[in-house]
Amino acid sequence: MARAIIYGIPVSPGLAQGALKRLHGAWRSDRRQIAADAIADEEDALNRAAATVRSGLEKTLAGLDAPLADYGEIVAAQMELASDPRLLGAALARIRHRKICAAWALEETVAELCELFRGMDDPYLRDRAQDVRATGLRLGAALYGETAKPSASVGILAAEDLSPADVMELEPKAILGILTSEGGPTSHTAILARSLRVPALVGVTGLADAAREGEMVIVDGLSGRVLLSPDEADLARFAEKKDAYESWESLARATAHGPAESRDGVRIAVRANLENGAALCDLAEYGAEGVGLYRTEFSYLGKKLPSEEDLVAEYGAVISRLSPEPVIFRTLDVGADKALSAHAVLREPNPALGLRGIRFSLAHEDMFRTQLRALLRVGIKGNVALMLPMITDSREVRSVRRILHELRHELAASDIPHAERLPLGIMVETPAAILTADALARECDFFSIGTNDLIHYLLAIDRNNRHVAYLHEPLHPAVLHSLKRVVDAAHREGIPVSVCGEFAADPYGVALLLGMGIDALSAAPRFVPGIKHLLRKLDAETCAELTHTVLNLPDASACRSVLHERLHGALGQELSFLATNHARPCLP
Repeated sequence: MARAIIYGIPVSPGLAQGALKRLHGAWRSDRRQIAADAIADEEDALNRAAATVRSGLEKTLAGLDAPLADYGEIVAAQMELASDPRLLGAALARIRHRKICAAWALEETVAELCELFRGMDDPYLRDRAQDVRATGLRLGAALYGETAKPSASVGILAAEDLSPADVMELEPKAILGILTSEGGPTSHTAILARSLRVPALVGVTGLADAAREGEMVIVDGLSGRVLLSPDEADLARFAEKKDAYESWESLARATAHGPAESRDGVRIAVRANLENGAALCDLAEYGAEGVGLYRTEFSYLGKKLPSEEDLVAEYGAVISRLSPEPVIFRTLDVGADKALSAHAVLREPNPALGLRGIRFSLAHEDMFRTQLRALLRVGIKGNVALMLPMITDSREVRSVRRILHELRHELAASDIPHAERLPLGIMVETPAAILTADALARECDFFSIGTNDLIHYLLAIDRNNRHVAYLHEPLHPAVLHSLKRVVDAAHREGIPVSVCGEFAADPYGVALLLGMGIDALSAAPRFVPGIKHLLRKLDAETCAELTHTVLNLPDASACRSVLHERLHGALGQELSFLATNHARPCLP
């Protein structure tokens, strides 16, 4: 039996075994008041540390090689942070005004900025606190003349948090698995691990206290477990499970380019979710049938807003690579609670219920018009659709149609080629959108259900809050009845409906959504082959009967029990890979 078992959130599937190696320790605290005549010395020390960090990151950036070359812009962002007034400038101001040492000023500034980011509603932007934390750790190490560069001999990499720059300073082939105590499903850790194709867990409880440097560990990226100092029996079970999983994964990838069609002939489109164009190469490898969700926020995280020409170049490159496959662009999903560098950050009392998504876009119409103009211009290059986030009212959709109509006239008057019509759909992710789905369906060309936020708002929980994360339950009857209501409303009006949240990569979710009559599923590229493989093993009519049964059950526990019993016959051993961790299963 293992010495101990600790648990985390699996964000990259697979199994690995190796010696645990820590990347860097926790924050080195040094809290000293200083005399007035020491202020200049502390400021100089922090400025020198920032110069050292920028120089080191510049060398890392210059030496980038595959498979990490696509992350150069993230390293560049950390280089900018090392001189950004919000970080370096604020820390220097603390030294001057409060007469505290550089390390203390830096610690407080980093903590404040991380708190700001972590309070944001969008998970992608919330996880950008990782950049601030990683840059702060580097600056802190440089203050003491230390290096943040880890040992070259790595097995299972363990850290409080991990940034692309950390990994880039290692030999990627030496990383067998990744464990962090911080981070979320959209963090750099998750994205990097999937790029490196190594198993990874984030949010690992007790990682800092329980795990020992150099001890043998097993990382199970399927069940979310870490076995510390496993015995011979543990190792034997690990080897058997790893062989079975890798065989299954190879089979799924070998058939990834075929259509996803159930055993009784029902065809489901399986598409990919993308944050930016860096992962385009993965789509061809994993057999994605276009992009079901292109998050456009990434372009707005720099120091200035992107111009119309910037957006035309970015969106056009994506469309050119994928045409004639569809690309669904979600319009800017940020708000006053999101740290757009070009705007002052407004601290709202409850940002999750504040000015975000379509509300922000309609309140900042000049910015919104720039994005819509760019999308209309690139719409002539391929199969393009627009999707609006955070919709609660039909009037919001009509407002966007009015703006699009005006922009077409502007473009035509300037003889600028553009699409005469682009399909316009919405993200269904609020209780209001669920309850008015019939009316919204009459205003839209398609629906896409964002199950992550839908569960967040429907069950009134923040799944990243450790006190209530256990309540994030996609099999809750309220969630399942809402999904069925939205699918039925869309089909009554003759429009297609897809799911682009994590439930689309949950084997129980795939079976239930097939039974509800969903038209398309969309997930991270690496999950596409597994979703397709799963769909081919299921029978749509049987899943419809299963869905009817589940919708009449009283709670999530009963749903899970029935699903496991009924699906075991169709999936057999595969169910143990895919549904071990029902809160966040991972498909290859």
